[in-house]
Amino acid sequence: AVKRNLNRRALTLPPPDCSEVTLAEALRGRRSQRGFGSGALTLSELATVLHAAYGVTSPATSDDPQPLRAVPSGGALYPLEVYAVLARVEGAEPGLYHLDPLRHALEVLSLGGSPLAVLKETAIYPEVVEGCAATLLVTGMFWRSRFKYGLRGYRFALLEAGHLAQNVLLMCAALELAAVPIGGFYDRPIDVLLGADGVNESVVYAVCLGRPATEEPS
Repeated sequence: AVKRNLNRRALTLPPPDCSEVTLAEALRGRRSQRGFGSGALTLSELATVLHAAYGVTSPATSDDPQPLRAVPSGGALYPLEVYAVLARVEGAEPGLYHLDPLRHALEVLSLGGSPLAVLKETAIYPEVVEGCAATLLVTGMFWRSRFKYGLRGYRFALLEAGHLAQNVLLMCAALELAAVPIGGFYDRPIDVLLGADGVNESVVYAVCLGRPATEEPS
């Protein structure tokens, strides 16, 4: 349950460094923050957030051949894909990447500033996208759920996107990072950016993250 192209260059992510902050503390600290500092994220921080988002938490076994992820998924079908537009991440060039959670790696789709420019043009609040260090884009591969659940598979994909985004927000709170979920964007240009056809795969959610605005850049 993952798109992958093993011929693409990939950035292997460091192991997640999960904070010792309790869930209760993360819940209390979670606030949407639309302003970001100019500092960069570390690759370890990004890897930890991506692992919380959709990472493998239980590997495949002889009894259960499907690796299990960090979110509940109807039928363990995992109909989502995660892309990342990186602007300021130490150890990663700016550009567009695709998460392969089974390898804990980011496939390189395109490098340079053009993906960020597309996001700014398609966002209802471009200043939020422009200021953050990274934007996670979540798409639904609806057929993964639809073949089993029919039309209700669409609902399950949207519910799962909510689970994923909340995991991202709580992990950002635990790591003392700023984050905000974004639903205001024009779908079609982002689908084109990601190579999605808008029918079998389409963007459903976005989360912007970075250093807090009050934090001085190092």
